[in-house]
Amino acid sequence: MSDAMREALLISGALLAIVLLTQVGKHRFGWIKWGISMAFVGYLYWDTYHRTALTTPNVTAAVLGVGIGTVIGILLMRSMRVYRQESNQKVYTRAGWTYLFIWLAVLLARTAFLFALENWDAFGEKFGRWMIEQRLDSDGIAAFFVLMAMTMVGYRTMACLLRWRRLAPAAAPAPGAPERAPAPVG
Repeated sequence: MSDAMREALLISGALLAIVLLTQVGKHRFGWIKWGISMAFVGYLYWDTYHRTALTTPNVTAAVLGVGIGTVIGILLMRSMRVYRQESNQKVYTRAGWTYLFIWLAVLLARTAFLFALENWDAFGEKFGRWMIEQRLDSDGIAAFFVLMAMTMVGYRTMACLLRWRRLAPAAAPAPGAPERAPAPVG
């Protein structure tokens, strides 16, 4: 197995773990989660920009990655709910099987593409010739995949923020209702 394939599998595994642990099921959503996600997306956009030669084919691949990531982000958000829980007035997201299936399909397609490049000579040769004809280099391919994934994450994070801000404000405690006791310290 090549270093590129090993790295691709590691990245796909890490993304799947992040999706499973932070997005699938019910999770709190707030400024910290929003900030961490957007900082990560911003850093990888910046890093990709600085690592990629700004040729027309590379920029085209990057823009295509952003476009496809946006479409997938829209599909992801159609399968996710953002709501305020009545019992504690906190904001949560809930994503289920459809959300997970979309992420799995994207990660499996990426892995299958890289596997075919590495293990299927005819595909690798045709794709290599196509890259040469298009004057596309490996930075452009990397930019496509990174920006597609980060656009999916960024779109999801921004859509969660917008949905959160559109929710009805947290209900004020009823008059005469006892205040919640402060959490014990220690």
